[in-house]
Amino acid sequence: MILHLETSTHICSVALSNQGKLVAIEESYAEQYIHGEQLTLYIQKVLTSAEITPDQLTAVSVCKGPGSYTGLRIGMSTAKGLAFGLNIPIIGVSSLESLIALGQQKYSDATFAAAFAARKSEVFLRIQSEKSLLLEDQSVDLDHFTFESKGPLVLLGNACHTLFDFFGSQHHISDETILPSASGQMLLAWKRFEIGAMDDLNYLTPNYTKPCFITQKKG
Repeated sequence: MILHLETSTHICSVALSNQGKLVAIEESYAEQYIHGEQLTLYIQKVLTSAEITPDQLTAVSVCKGPGSYTGLRIGMSTAKGLAFGLNIPIIGVSSLESLIALGQQKYSDATFAAAFAARKSEVFLRIQSEKSLLLEDQSVDLDHFTFESKGPLVLLGNACHTLFDFFGSQHHISDETILPSASGQMLLAWKRFEIGAMDDLNYLTPNYTKPCFITQKKG
């Protein structure tokens, strides 16, 4: 039984899986970030729905970014608290890789570009085919970025339309129906759990891909 937490965007999502298969899920989208108020409640709802107690969890996985700085910190601190308190392993999963994993369920043998909106012309971007990672998670300024696609791309994430404009009309597919969800972590986390590729609780940190932007107080 692995608990999965997804808080990298406005979507707050918690899922429970058994050997990579969905057992229960609780998630919602809000205009404002609700992770601080709802995440622990969603965890309790998922456990109650599955009729298990926290001490029956085998591991916890969590989105490690990129994405919302605040959302990532809330998700990471909650996952770490569970892992420490229950003495179970923790697995950090790329938010964009998790989104692509959901896309792979719909588009077989495709190359994906997954992106979350950042600031101005910047996006958090990952480009991945079924067999290889073409661009590792990073913050990209599209005004100063070049990437030659050898074929059509499936574009995912809340910046998919921005990517569509950037890449131009080359038969790319922009799919805004595939949303970030904790369920995207299930197979990724299960495969790592099977081979013992867990993270060190003391050293796992959010992958912001860039320094936090801080506005200086006036006066």
